[in-house]
Amino acid sequence: MLYFLGNCQMDFLSRAVSKLGYDCVYKVLASPFTYNSSPGIIPQELLDKDVNLGLADFYHDRSLSNQFEMISSAEPEPEAIVINLFHESSPLFINNTQKYIFFIDPKAWTYHPALEEWMKAGFGMIQVNPATYMKRYEEMLKNIREKFPLVPILVVSRLSHFPAFGPEPYSYLEGWNDLWKYSGAIFNRWENNISDLNVVDMDRVFAGIWASSEKKIEAHCPFLKFKLAEENNVVTGIHASRDIEHVGSTWPVLAAKITEFIENGKISYSANEVKPDEWNHPWQPVKYSEEELLKMLASGANYLCASAIGKFFVNLEKDYTALLVRTAEYTPVCHNTLHMIKTYGRIWRNPDLSQWCQAHRKNVIAFTANGPLYTEDYLQRLDEVEKYALGEI
Repeated sequence: MLYFLGNCQMDFLSRAVSKLGYDCVYKVLASPFTYNSSPGIIPQELLDKDVNLGLADFYHDRSLSNQFEMISSAEPEPEAIVINLFHESSPLFINNTQKYIFFIDPKAWTYHPALEEWMKAGFGMIQVNPATYMKRYEEMLKNIREKFPLVPILVVSRLSHFPAFGPEPYSYLEGWNDLWKYSGAIFNRWENNISDLNVVDMDRVFAGIWASSEKKIEAHCPFLKFKLAEENNVVTGIHASRDIEHVGSTWPVLAAKITEFIENGKISYSANEVKPDEWNHPWQPVKYSEEELLKMLASGANYLCASAIGKFFVNLEKDYTALLVRTAEYTPVCHNTLHMIKTYGRIWRNPDLSQWCQAHRKNVIAFTANGPLYTEDYLQRLDEVEKYALGEI
């Protein structure tokens, strides 16, 4: 069995490897802190609360087993462990006496007041320091190695923040904007000091994809993150960054690297998997015609739709809300895309956007794959978009 541990990147990768005929299990992790605080053992008092109160929905798939065991003794022995530099969940709670650390959504307190009382009496909250992430991650790797002394570990790195990945590269791992600059030396130390550990170089993997495909970052990473400066509901400033974590084109290629290692015990890179000089050049935005944008929006494809919406921001002198309304039934359910639309709706306050909201709400209700809490949160954000468009907030 191959175990893929981390965040959604490992979910996508495990699916790609499964398609190649391998047995795979994916598990979401919360923070290196949780495993390091009680390696391989779920604290009994916490397990009792979990069982008695039925708290499963409030871990957002980061179950207590995932947080403290990762791979339990009841599961098949791992042939290999693949783990990425996953971002950390918040809030994290620390037990005042036993010092174990875990993640849970405080919404659980609304449904279980006794849990709130117990946690407030016996726990504190900790604030992670982004600068020390690699240190606690290394401790976690050593704990995993101690538990599984003979199992190969593959650490999947992250894309570095090159200027061509603009307008400004964004990573969900807080602090990666600084950490990537000296991560190479840390990866080398891990490979030298932890037995049978190999680091998969995401920069080289993506360089190979770049060399044989469209050389525009939008084609691979269409999602933009925004921070707005506002005064009296008027946008006075906008800061945009590009999500370089959800890179759909990488999974088949990365899956081939993983299976190469499983079969041959090594990872190799081809001659074109070398970081190009052009990545060091500033990002240049590209404009599309309305016809091209409509085709992308109506495709129903998440990346194409997000890429089209991203193009709205290249020309903020024009309102493209009508294009969204015309293609509303095809907009995929995606928090990243919704964030972009919400931001655009604040820049161009257009009541017609409420029509898109009404049509999209049907898709959201029909989409149940991510569970009820995801749907609840998504609908709440969608309601905010609609109310703002109609001038109700």
